[in-house]
Amino acid sequence: MTYQVFNSTLPLVKTEIDQFLKNYSSDHYYKKALSIPYFRQKLIAKILNIIPNKHIIIDECHNFADDLTFCIGSLEEQLLINKQIMDNLNQIVEEYNQFKKTHRNQNYNYPKESKINLNELFWWIRFDTIRPFATYYFGPFDSVSEASKNCSGYLEDLMAENAQEISFSFQFMNPPSLTVINDMEDLQIENEQLLESLWNTEKENKYYENLFLSSPDSCLIINQDNIITVVNKNAEILLKTSKEKLVNQPLNSFLDASNIDSFSHFLLSLNGKTDQDNKQSFFSLNLLLPDKSTLNVSVKISAINNHHNHIIGWYLSFHDVTELQQRQDELYYQSRNDCLTNLPNRRSLLEFLESILNEAEKTYSSQFAVLYLDINKFKIINDTFGHLVGDQVLITLAKRLITCVRSFDHVARLSGDEFMIVLSHIHSTEEARDCANRIQESLSNCFHIDDHDIMVSVSIGIVIGTPKISKVPTLLANADMAIYQAKYNGQLFSMYRC
Repeated sequence: MTYQVFNSTLPLVKTEIDQFLKNYSSDHYYKKALSIPYFRQKLIAKILNIIPNKHIIIDECHNFADDLTFCIGSLEEQLLINKQIMDNLNQIVEEYNQFKKTHRNQNYNYPKESKINLNELFWWIRFDTIRPFATYYFGPFDSVSEASKNCSGYLEDLMAENAQEISFSFQFMNPPSLTVINDMEDLQIENEQLLESLWNTEKENKYYENLFLSSPDSCLIINQDNIITVVNKNAEILLKTSKEKLVNQPLNSFLDASNIDSFSHFLLSLNGKTDQDNKQSFFSLNLLLPDKSTLNVSVKISAINNHHNHIIGWYLSFHDVTELQQRQDELYYQSRNDCLTNLPNRRSLLEFLESILNEAEKTYSSQFAVLYLDINKFKIINDTFGHLVGDQVLITLAKRLITCVRSFDHVARLSGDEFMIVLSHIHSTEEARDCANRIQESLSNCFHIDDHDIMVSVSIGIVIGTPKISKVPTLLANADMAIYQAKYNGQLFSMYRC
């Protein structure tokens, strides 16, 4: 089963920041600074790296989750987040003011016509045309969505003016002028702006690289050949291997043999997905560590694309779910097994019968038998010797029943003193009779429990299953009638004729 692990603290941090900003007007410097995604993300990252992060595991049966799913936290957690907002926000605002100051003081030789004298950054629509060779700015807008809504009108105006080869983009900036005729001087300005943009991009990449390396999650990057290229500190700790030994090593060296092919096929299946799909791609792996220990991990996988949008590698975020997996396995076992006898319970039996019936319906030749049995006068045993002895009788009976069947047959306790056996793939009804006789023979010896010798007998109803019996309720009803006939006639067993 595949599990998805979500950082439930992240949406709560986002929600608390939104609630915090509601107390301030749109022109307050807190709101101005956090209106830029770079500074908002920086604040979120600072908070997540300071406070404890909680994670929630979701299995493949409940794979829908978004930020709203986890936006409610405890009062203590909310107070902790709000304290960190106040402790870190002034530093973010100071960086934002420095950012504005740096950009406002750039001494470019812009054309003097249509100069824009804005002290703040806004969203603008930039149109570039080949004929005439010009750049036009339309704005300002408070948000990119507002700019997007007005874009089509300006585009129609330019087309009406016979402008050719039009391209446009949305930019958060302070434009040099409303109209720029692109001569050599303007091209020089464009080059200078491009160099500055590249420098800023390099700074931003370095910032996100630092976020990756200091992430509270265990993260690594692999190329298309599954070779590890970058790891962070927590990945070193999780894999119990230093960065020097991890880089340039195949990830497959840490995978269980049963996982290697399935993981490779999973990555291949992601090649045709959109970026949005890849953001929600999860896989479960069994990791083999150098000290021979094993880990169950849930991996969130995101594609890394080049400028041609071709996948050149994968970003992997690991979450140790070993304890969660063990707990999940325990709960699964408890939901399908009887806590007293450790036999499969009614739920497990019904699932097994459904699979047997489906197989019989497909092959139209498979034959099977159902033996329904209960202990005769079990209430007298309980009343005479007590319920603890009665429980031991049930446990001993379960052990004897197992010795009377084949390894691939199914023995289950339904409830109380009722048991059911499913004999799969029999060739004749005699095999069911022989099993019933083995059961009765095994009960010919006393049960020795707490210095008591107790004789136990059972009534058995037998139904032979065929492809004609296509419903579990019908099969169980026939088995019930068969055991009633056995009790009524005082027989060791009775076979119901369908």
